[in-house]
Amino acid sequence: MIIGTLLLLLQFIRIVLLEILRDLREPTCWTNIISHCNMSSKQSGQYLSLLRSSDLIQTQEATGKVTYQRTEAGREFLRHYGKIELLLDPGISPPSMI
Repeated sequence: MIIGTLLLLLQFIRIVLLEILRDLREPTCWTNIISHCNMSSKQSGQYLSLLRSSDLIQTQEATGKVTYQRTEAGREFLRHYGKIELLLDPGISPPSMI
């Protein structure tokens, strides 16, 4: 039962991380990410920190406003992930991730 719960938790984390990455098609501010992904500021901070430490996103500061955007590694990750999804389930159409 614990293993099943952990697997569900990991799946949820994967889905949230993918949703954030997919949402960052262009530079986006933190409040838009929170709103789009429907999570608390603490949760979003943890997910954004994980994505930054994995070099999948980066921050930029312009005119006092911090924005988040995908890195090349983040774009490449989404491309590969999309290919894996197609291999595992050929019945799904290719997602528009980029």
